[in-house]
Amino acid sequence: MDRKKIINALIHRGILAFPTDTVFGLGCIMDEEAMRKVYEAKGRDKDKPLPMMCCDLEMITRVAYVNETAKKIISRFVPGPLTLILKKREEVSDFVTQGKDTIGIRVPDDDFILNLIRELDHPLMVTSANISGNGSLLKWEDVLSCMDTRIDGIVCEDARGQEASTIVDLTGEPKILREGPISMREIEEVLK
Repeated sequence: MDRKKIINALIHRGILAFPTDTVFGLGCIMDEEAMRKVYEAKGRDKDKPLPMMCCDLEMITRVAYVNETAKKIISRFVPGPLTLILKKREEVSDFVTQGKDTIGIRVPDDDFILNLIRELDHPLMVTSANISGNGSLLKWEDVLSCMDTRIDGIVCEDARGQEASTIVDLTGEPKILREGPISMREIEEVLK
């Protein structure tokens, strides 16, 4: 799919599969109907909020509160394979976070996605492109065979990573919820 078709599909509440710097992603705009389609396509638990992708620190600060600890970690690891759990701003609708006061945010190290987000001038809601409970996918052919009738389009390139991002909760003392390419030791080094 070319960029214009992708933008058009997203604006019209489509859900798209695309490669990232970690695993293959499934994304949509921050819209209740579009997000419902992502939940249905994955068979994802409705109580589990979708992570968000932003293009830079400025966009992150539009949707979440960024404290000094978060700024240190962002300056070292972002863009990259790290998802930050932050307190959401009041402007972010409850449907985005399933009523929770936190949100998972990632800035991928991928020019295609970053430019897409910049062009939309809004974050994308992005989760791994697989059926919930199954392993993450890296090859577009595998995503297509698994999600074909469930998605509105796919970018036919493979993901560049081998595993999903590290998830670190920064709403209190930093705590890793899922270890991926970035270890807790690396995060602790930055905070010394």
